[in-house]
This record gives sequence, structure tokens and C-alpha cells, in this order.
Amino acid sequence: MQKIDKKIASVDHKIEIISPLKIDLISQIFLCNFNDIKSVIRVDFDLPNWLKKQRALEFQILNFLKTKTQNQKILYNDFDRGILIREFHEGKEIVYSDFRRKENLISLGKEIKKVHEIKIDNVAINNFENLIENYRDILKNKIKNNWYLNQGFKIFNSLSCEKEQIIFSHNDLNRENILFNKKYFFIDWEYASANSPYFDLATIISSYDFNDEEIGYLFDGYDKNFPLDQEKLKNWVKFTFFLDYIWRKCLIETTMHDEKTLNIKDLERKLDIFK
Repeated sequence: MQKIDKKIASVDHKIEIISPLKIDLISQIFLCNFNDIKSVIRVDFDLPNWLKKQRALEFQILNFLKTKTQNQKILYNDFDRGILIREFHEGKEIVYSDFRRKENLISLGKEIKKVHEIKIDNVAINNFENLIENYRDILKNKIKNNWYLNQGFKIFNSLSCEKEQIIFSHNDLNRENILFNKKYFFIDWEYASANSPYFDLATIISSYDFNDEEIGYLFDGYDKNFPLDQEKLKNWVKFTFFLDYIWRKCLIETTMHDEKTLNIKDLERKLDIFK
């Protein structure tokens, strides 16, 4: 915490910390006033190079989104110190039971569609396959003797070989990154890239454990004419579970985190259902 305090103190602007919002494996996030503007400050812990590169890509994405429906105003950033301050967006995490209502699922599908319709022609947007290949390179000496890594990359290989439309994708639509205030709003864009339209939808489906009826409502909102391939969706949903494992193993390889801290054994037990 002392390092975090020093980083915040290094910002040559008026900052008043109001309350902590979230702490995760790579950063701590606070509600604050930045030059008297209600804001959110994210302060990274010491990050390995692959995550630093991800942060740099995030800033490009946020600049790209300035004129889009998901605009998030950046007030300050310092990548060397790992600090990002954005204007606070009023909203709340929707109650779990409400989220599963037909009208809410349709509305969410519509908002995801708006993101996927953002044009990325001639824009320097990373490709999701490049992100996965980066993970594969970090873990190259571990894959052969680890069934979970081997299976995860095998599933992705089968999906990436399929020819389909590639769109602008958020790539991290878990429940913590979806806010609601009259409409759905998505935060934390550091993993955004060009990707399959299935991935964002699969991430939500796995995060909330939607049943077939709820998945139908989500796709009704997204696009009733979408040529849904049920087997492909099923495999993308499966991959989201393995991706969490792959990402955590990358952290273990490149940081001081260990398997116990990252609950690797618990994740492996959950992934055993796919054996």
C-alpha cells in the first residue's frame, strides 16, 4: 500500500481519494476527486513487460473510443508509474436477478452489437490472436506437460482456424466490467482488439451461467438474423474458462504470484469437467 500511496503522491495535480473501489491481481482502483472532478484512479502494481504493453494498447483504445458510444474521458495517464485516471461514469452493477430478465438481456445484446459495429478500418487495433500467441510464448515450456494449458490452446486453435467476420471486441465482459445507468456501459478496455463476435457474448454467457432461454434473449437483442452456430458458441464459452487459467499461469511465470495465491488448484478442479 505504501508504494501505491507514493505513486498517487507523485501526480502533480490535486487528488482527493474518496474510497477504494477494487483491488485485483495487478492494480488497485479508487474513487477520487481529480482537480475537483469526480474520477476513478487506477494504480498498477509492478507489472511484467507483457502487461505494460497491454496498458499501452489500452490507452490507444480509449483514445479511439473518444467519439464512440462507449466514450470514457481520460483525465491523466502516466504509463511509467502505472497510473490512469478517467472521469467517473455514473452506474451500478445490475442486480443478478434483474440481469436475467428478458428485457435486460435484449438491451444488453443491443449494446454489445453497437460496440461490434464500431468501424476499425485503418485503425491500429491489435488482433486477439496476437494476444493469445503472446500468452503461448510466455508459457511455451509449460504447455506440453500441462493438460489444462494444452487443452486451452487446442480449443483456441480450432476456433481461430474457422473463417468468420472479425469485429471490434471488448474481450473482458465479465460482471465487474458491465455497469448500468439507463443503458449498459462497459469499462476496462485494456484487452479490446479485433476478434470474433462470439467471444464477448460467450464471456457474458459463462460469467453469468445463462441457460438456453437467456442466451436466446441475448442474441435477440444482438441480432435476430445472426447466423448462430451453437457448436461454435459452446466452444467459445468453453475457451473463456481456459483463458482465465492461461492468464493466471502467465502471471505466475512473470511475477511473484504463486499457484496458491491465484487459486490454480481450484481452477483446475473446475476445468476437470471438460476432461
